[in-house]
Amino acid sequence: MGIRFRKSIKIAPGVRINLSKSGVSATLGRKGASLGVGKGGIFANLGIPGSGVFYRKKLSTPWGKTAGQQAGGKGAPVVPENATETVETMNAVIQDAIDIYQQTEAPSVQPAYKPHPYDQPEPTMPPSPLPLLLRGGLLLAALVGAYFTWGATLLLWAVWEGYSYYSRRNALQSAKAQWDEGRARFDQEEAKRAGAFDVLVGQVDEKPEEVLEAVFDQIAWPRETEVSFQVDGEKVFLDVDLPEIEDMPNAVYSYSKQKNEVVEKPKTETQLRREYARHIHGVGFLLLGETFRTLPSAREVVLSAFSQRTQEATGKTTDDYLYSVRVFRQQWEGLNFAQLEQIDPMAALEGFELIRDMTKTCIFKPITPLSQ
Repeated sequence: MGIRFRKSIKIAPGVRINLSKSGVSATLGRKGASLGVGKGGIFANLGIPGSGVFYRKKLSTPWGKTAGQQAGGKGAPVVPENATETVETMNAVIQDAIDIYQQTEAPSVQPAYKPHPYDQPEPTMPPSPLPLLLRGGLLLAALVGAYFTWGATLLLWAVWEGYSYYSRRNALQSAKAQWDEGRARFDQEEAKRAGAFDVLVGQVDEKPEEVLEAVFDQIAWPRETEVSFQVDGEKVFLDVDLPEIEDMPNAVYSYSKQKNEVVEKPKTETQLRREYARHIHGVGFLLLGETFRTLPSAREVVLSAFSQRTQEATGKTTDDYLYSVRVFRQQWEGLNFAQLEQIDPMAALEGFELIRDMTKTCIFKPITPLSQ
């Protein structure tokens, strides 16, 4: 199926979590220390900024295996001290991806530029091999011992160690100056992008599709998402390419103190289908919200959502529409966005003109989307 509308945009995923054909992956934690989660397993990552030192330790089995299926049977993996907190954060990030609709702003909120973070880590002083006082003591001992043959070697070592440390400190000053210059250039470019965004938003009456594209491009999608759209006066048409159910996170994680390991608990098929249904309805909910708040002249939005499926009869992959919804501005503004966390995106779309063939267990059948 070709793109139905004249404008199309592919939106790159955000940095917190990625859903792809091969599964779910995420990188969590603070700068220098993080927990990486992917199909290959869970890894603790520890790096010393500016030193070139990086440590990576596998913590659990690949996706789809239980914690007891460790290769080689060599015992429980080592886990970081804050494993419980990190695993809770990981589960929360996965839930955020499922509940993507909670990014939706109220229709009264004007679009604003979302600044990008400067992704280059600031250079830091590499740790000294020995504490300063200990180095000084060894140097003093070496000077005293220089009168004896055994002190000569110690003196050379102490001098070399001190020279290496102060050389690294001087190199840090140069690296820090380069980092400051790069950060200043980045901030200038960000200011230009923010200014250009504000100017474009101010031209929404003349360039509605360009403004809508710029706003869509700022959404933190968990996977690359393609949206095609067309603005016809007061009516807007949207088509969105949904993820497949195979792309959804299929497990939850916990930390077992007894086993000293991260435990993976697979989700049931019913739970996966329900979370998938909630997520894809949330995708439509978010796009509707961004459209209404971006285009003040939009009085009606028709959104249709499709996914790729393999046909059993032919083995070919086709685009099947899973739902199509028509929403009027007055209806949309009737939602209580102050209590967004209390809104069920599935129930919300059911309150509008919705075409959908879904069973009680959240199995979807193809539908014919709204065309006008």
